[in-house]
Amino acid sequence: MKDAHKVAPFSLRLREEVRETAEQEAKKYRRSLNAEIGLLIEEGFKWREMQSKQAVA
Repeated sequence: MKDAHKVAPFSLRLREEVRETAEQEAKKYRRSLNAEIGLLIEEGFKWREMQSKQAVA
């Protein structure tokens, strides 16, 4: 895999219940834990952006 993904490794500490929930969701949607956590973070950023736009309106 020649430069397919330029993603730097990143350690992340999570509370056990958060990790378990993420693992369950990843399994449910047939994703890796890494992909699930990445998606959750991206969705969180989008949600915050929408909230900040609504607060201004």
